This record gives sequence, structure tokens and C-alpha cells, in this order.
Amino acid sequence: MSRSWMRSHPWMTPVHAILRAGCRAHPHSSKKIEILFHLIIESVNQRIRMAYYKQAGYMTEAQMKKEGKNDTEMARQREMNYNIRLQHYAKTNSLQFLKMVEEWADAHNFDCENPPSNVSTMTMLYMLKLSRENGILSDTIIEFSRAELTLQERFPLFISPADVPFNEEKRNQHCVAALKPRVSKREKKAAAMLARAAGKVAAAEKRAVDKAAWDLAEQKGREEIEKKTAAARKAMGVRKNEANPVSIRQMISQWEMDRIVALYTSRMNA
Repeated sequence: MSRSWMRSHPWMTPVHAILRAGCRAHPHSSKKIEILFHLIIESVNQRIRMAYYKQAGYMTEAQMKKEGKNDTEMARQREMNYNIRLQHYAKTNSLQFLKMVEEWADAHNFDCENPPSNVSTMTMLYMLKLSRENGILSDTIIEFSRAELTLQERFPLFISPADVPFNEEKRNQHCVAALKPRVSKREKKAAAMLARAAGKVAAAEKRAVDKAAWDLAEQKGREEIEKKTAAARKAMGVRKNEANPVSIRQMISQWEMDRIVALYTSRMNA
């Protein structure tokens, strides 16, 4: 199990990793393990999708008052609640996460040349860390990165808690998710205009042409990935009957995502 794969799946505990490896090593004799592995994944996904106010550690104002928390404890709990919401939206709703980031930056008059201090600095760096882990990018996030550099220049011994690799895979997924509805809406609008102008037959012909072009582009993309895979296997000395090593599987996954992004981008610009 590669470290890079584990970093891209932070919820994956060593137990999960062992189950996953067992499924691949013994595909016929480990059917029960495979089913258990998928149940674990679904359980994790359900926890991620769970509303933020149902997350462990979150407490409403009414609950805080009921437990008799004092002002200091309530302030600490509100900060924890805020961080839980940030983490939840970073994983499930990037637009809502960016909205929280923008509101925080406006409320604190954020300036990357003069970054905030104390608790505000840690909040900014926590947002930056979450954005990198989940492949989220915006102008304000870029300003946070500049503020991080300012802090490192000002304090040479400073080690940023946001110093984590940017999740390109998540970023590509966000791009595809954003492009799909835009492409669909644009194509439906074009088809509707064509239907009104030239009739339903012409619209059907246009859709058939678009589908044929899409299928051809997909086929070419897959063939290109197959060529790259063959070249990578040859360069790494992988034998004919040997399965692809982890590094090649990771490259194939990235190539597939790049191919999909390119296809939707091409359709958007057509």
C-alpha cells in the first residue's frame, strides 16, 4: 500500500488497508472480506454526508445552555462547531466551504501582506489545509497561501500546519462536477433552438453526430492511455503477465481523470 494512496484516502485506517489488500491478493477466496470492505466504505461515506450538526463533537446553543457551560466554555465550543462545519463542507460542498472562507476573510479584513495573528492565524491555516486536502481553489485561498509564505519569511522556524500536498484528484473531480451540468444545459439549449428552427429530425441528427464524436474522442483517449501504459510498463520492466504496479495504476487513474476533464472542456468550447 503506497503512502501517496493512503494520503489521498485519509479515512483509510491500517485495518481498512489490510482488508483492501486482501481483496486484491485473493479475489476468489476473500469474497466476504471484499463485501466487508465495501460496507466499511459505505459507512464512511455516510458519516461524511451526515449533516454537520450531527457530527461528533458538535453542540447546539440549546445543548450548551442545558449543560450549564460558562462563557469561556461556550466560546471554545462555538469555535469547535465552526471547525466542524468547515471540515464538513470542505468534503461535501465546496461552494459552501468557499462561502465560509469569503465571509471569514471579509469579517477579518484579511490582508496577505499583514496576516492575522494568534487564533485568527490558526483559523486561516486550517482553512488552507482543508482546501489543499480537498482540492479546492479560489482567489482568497491563493491569498491565504501568500500569507503563509509571509509568515514563513517573517518567522524562519515557523512550520505551517497547512503544509500538505494539494489534492489534484479532488480538484479534477470538482472540475468535472462543475462542467457536466453546464455542458448539459448548453447542449439542451442548442438542441431546443435547432428543433424550433429546423424541426425535430434535424435535432435528432445533431444529437447523433454529437454522440458519435464523443464516442470517437473517448476511444482515442482510451487508446492513448493504453499506449502510455504500455510505455510505462516497458520502462519499469514489468513482464507481460504481471499486473500493473501501484505507481502505474495511479498514473492510469490520473490520465483517466485528465481525459474526462479534457472531453467536457472540449464540449463546452464547441
